Amino acid sequence: MKKVIFLAVAAICAMSMAANNKVSGVIKDAADKSALIGVNISLKQGDQQITGTVTDAHGKFNLETETGEFVLECSYIGYEPIGMSIAINGNTNLGTIEMNEASTELGEVVVEGQGIIQKVDRQILLPNKEQMAASSDGVSLLQNLQIPRIVINPVENTIKTLSDEAVQLRINGIEATSEEVMAINPKDVIRIEYHDQPGVRYNGAAAVIDYIVKHRDTGGSLMLNASNGVTMPGWGEYHLSGKVHFGKSSFSLIGHYSPRDINWTRTNEETYNFSTGTLENREIGEPTRYKLNPVNLGLTYNWTNGEKNMLNITLRDFMMFTPHAKSNRDSHLYQGTDSFAIHDHESSKSISPSLDIYYQHNLPNDQAIFIDVVGTYIGSKTDRHFEQIPLAGTFADSTDVISSVKGDKWSLIGEAIYEKDWEKVALTVGAKHTQQWMKNTYLGNVDETVNMTTAETYAFAEVQQRIGKFSYAAGIGAMHTYIEQAGQKQSTWIARPQLTMSVDCGKGVFWKYKVYMSGYQPSLSAMSDVAQQIDKYQIRKGNPNLKPVMYVANETELSWQSKHVNLNLWANYSYDHKPIMEESYEQLIDGAPMVIRTYDNQRGFHRLQVSPSIQMRVLQNRLIFTVAPFANYYVSQGNNYTHTHFNPGVRASIMGMYNGWQFHADVTTRRNNLWGETLEYGEFYHTISIGYNQDKWGFRVMMMNPFSVKGYSRDTKDLSALAPNTQHAEMKDFHQTLILNFHCNLDFGTKRGEGEKRINNEDKESGILSGTK
Repeated sequence: MKKVIFLAVAAICAMSMAANNKVSGVIKDAADKSALIGVNISLKQGDQQITGTVTDAHGKFNLETETGEFVLECSYIGYEPIGMSIAINGNTNLGTIEMNEASTELGEVVVEGQGIIQKVDRQILLPNKEQMAASSDGVSLLQNLQIPRIVINPVENTIKTLSDEAVQLRINGIEATSEEVMAINPKDVIRIEYHDQPGVRYNGAAAVIDYIVKHRDTGGSLMLNASNGVTMPGWGEYHLSGKVHFGKSSFSLIGHYSPRDINWTRTNEETYNFSTGTLENREIGEPTRYKLNPVNLGLTYNWTNGEKNMLNITLRDFMMFTPHAKSNRDSHLYQGTDSFAIHDHESSKSISPSLDIYYQHNLPNDQAIFIDVVGTYIGSKTDRHFEQIPLAGTFADSTDVISSVKGDKWSLIGEAIYEKDWEKVALTVGAKHTQQWMKNTYLGNVDETVNMTTAETYAFAEVQQRIGKFSYAAGIGAMHTYIEQAGQKQSTWIARPQLTMSVDCGKGVFWKYKVYMSGYQPSLSAMSDVAQQIDKYQIRKGNPNLKPVMYVANETELSWQSKHVNLNLWANYSYDHKPIMEESYEQLIDGAPMVIRTYDNQRGFHRLQVSPSIQMRVLQNRLIFTVAPFANYYVSQGNNYTHTHFNPGVRASIMGMYNGWQFHADVTTRRNNLWGETLEYGEFYHTISIGYNQDKWGFRVMMMNPFSVKGYSRDTKDLSALAPNTQHAEMKDFHQTLILNFHCNLDFGTKRGEGEKRINNEDKESGILSGTK
């Protein structure tokens, strides 16, 4: 009996030892020696797959198998597959395996199935042949992938989450603008990495989308993408970009121009509950011109010394010329038996050149240092003239408001990050400092100059670890803010911890949870110690006593993925403690009551957001149906008010692709937003588009609001007890709007891999207190 037990135990031990043979290695690009992420690794005996995995963020893989002879297969989109015979008799380290790029164009490589690798910390998306062929740039490729919770606005080329938060875009780890993403040739995309719950290193981003692309070694590329309205000729989007390479260097130039020349019609219903009595205004607008000419320019020089170090210098300038502001209006105001003509015209222009110097140094043993310094100047000029003119039979006085604001702002942002990676653990330590100097000169009805200095320092450390099918990221940070204005100073410390957990539950089920605490400074415009008259009854005033805000948030996501169906349930709750929100009060000025609109640290703000979604993919991803209902609930708690708002809605889309042809239709109901005492009703729009792409050129025809009769509208409500109002703005011509797009991609040269910039900073806020209604 003892011999039987001994033999059984020995057999079990032998089986256990046989099953615990570990096979490891790292996959790299044969040309530039960079790690390849998401390579499919299969261990086979004959036609039977014994086990498999994908490479991690450093190109590494680990397998467990029995003793025996196997074939190791490595496959990766855009690269030639590898098959190698190996004999396993104990732990085996295969070292570095190099893969060569496929000789065919990337657009001709077929990705079977759904092309999604679901990992505990992110999704790896492999565009298939149809999705690549139907795409003209990086934005349209993202639209063709139809990622749940990611919304693409085809008119403005914006990328946001379903909860209307901005998505952080990156190219090979480099933080990028939407214009830079538009410059991506889809044929160069190897994969897209989607981080739906990014860690603390991404500085509070709601989601991160990282394009991993191939790069040229010699030669260059040129891309043109132009869209213009046919039934609305004042609408346009024009993009031109080019890139050239030589040796270790490359130059790239990007230009983007988005003119708008359209007419808005505005209707306002206002009530003023003054202590002297109630005043009611009804304003009926006439079509009023809205025109702006934004120009984005960027020139980048990149020098890469293999895997050792990299220097990236970018000169950007964003110019905005607005001869006719969106808020302009010509209208008639009715006040009891009195009537007035309203003329409210504003024009502005601004430039914001910046210089971004980035340096990356890679150290031995998977260590790296990243340094980024950005200097920015924002110069702006705004002129506004408001007139309220009595018409015949009206004996009230006229009102004439003239304001001119010249703004000058300088900022310097410096950031340094250190990273160290082990096999299953990663450490990131960083610090960032922002210094800003502002001088705004207000002329007209107000003659005043505002000088302000602000500083913000943020330091953090984050540890990421994967334990089997569980991974977590634990980060701790602290933020210090400093503000000085007119001799008045204040400084505040805010803790910024964060914890993210992800679990692969098996059979396509994933659960993720994230909780964090953070904070933000008051905007420079809200803190300006100045008051500007808005119209006959209102004055906007800054508050230099505003304090930084602390907030906490947590979100959870449960998803299930199969070959043809994706189910997702996402929920988020956040709370802002003493948020900076608006406040209105009455004040007598020259014997007349006025509404003073200002800002203060209010009691709190709660938001609860829930969004389930279902997505069906059929015909090898050639046809994709997505339905994503949502529900938002807001509670705005002011010092003297409480407002709530519930906003249900849905987003639905159909995407079809075949042989370079693309069909897309979507509808999005209004996603409303409550903040303070202002309720903004979001966009309700629907689109239908059809397009065709060849290898180097293509076109698209899009119809905006094809089933709308009244056109496009935006509504805003002021919920204050003192001065409630409803503002309605519409473009009656914005229905059945036909837009044509043409694009071409011309390229030449061979491939290479540039160094990857990891951090990027910029400053966009001018800090001017608006006097617009």
